[in-house]
Amino acid sequence: MTNAQDYATLLDLFIGLVESQAGKKIEQEEAWLNDAQVLANKLFRHLVSMQTLAAGATLETTHELKICFVDHSSVKIIARAALETYLVFFYLYGSPDRSLCRFRHMTWELGGLTDRQSFHTSTQQGHEALAKEKSIITKLQTEIQASPWLNDYTEKQQKKLLAGEWRIGKSWIDLGTHARFHKKYFENIYGYLCSYSHSSYLSALQVEQAHSIEDQQKLTEVILDIGVVLMAHFAFSYSETFSDAKRILSANPALASIAEKWRFDAEDMATFYDR
Repeated sequence: MTNAQDYATLLDLFIGLVESQAGKKIEQEEAWLNDAQVLANKLFRHLVSMQTLAAGATLETTHELKICFVDHSSVKIIARAALETYLVFFYLYGSPDRSLCRFRHMTWELGGLTDRQSFHTSTQQGHEALAKEKSIITKLQTEIQASPWLNDYTEKQQKKLLAGEWRIGKSWIDLGTHARFHKKYFENIYGYLCSYSHSSYLSALQVEQAHSIEDQQKLTEVILDIGVVLMAHFAFSYSETFSDAKRILSANPALASIAEKWRFDAEDMATFYDR
């Protein structure tokens, strides 16, 4: 089985796992779990977009030119977004302690709503939305202050959390190691993807050097492998969050085996990186 086949297979597994929750009623006190579905949907769309771009594009112009290319740059930029989406998903929902997951979700929600308070709005509807969200922010701050999990943080970190800094100084590298990726592996991959998002010289150099479709495909295939790794990690993380998804994974040992093959963690990579 090729990596491309694994990508398609794990994408199908992804759909099956997430669809296991379709139509399921979530009680009001667990409404925060809905965002697990939203993040899963966001990740899924990134993965499909990566696959679609990898197929290449052809443009016939009015100048009687036919331009064919594989946009490996955009694949890398989307891959970064997919990676960050998974890291947020794991940070919020990856703990076996539901109360900790709920606490982290509150700080994440507070962070997003606090950020939006600084946005400029010129419409009455926008002003009303910000005013409504201000009351939600106050409610979240009160709930966070009442949570026993807040005591696990220093006074300085508590202030940051209540101000909306849900990562409290944690870098994406920190979240990567938290999600069980090897630190050096993650630094290499994430730094490379960021270089394309920020248009570093390295990104321009590779775009310039990859003249042929074959070279562009090779630069794309390496990044699709990152997508396969993300789907493999997601399959197990999501299944630990929702019991119905776990039953589906357990009932499909062949698919679970493919996911396990690609679920590289820090221990798997130690032999290669720790030397």
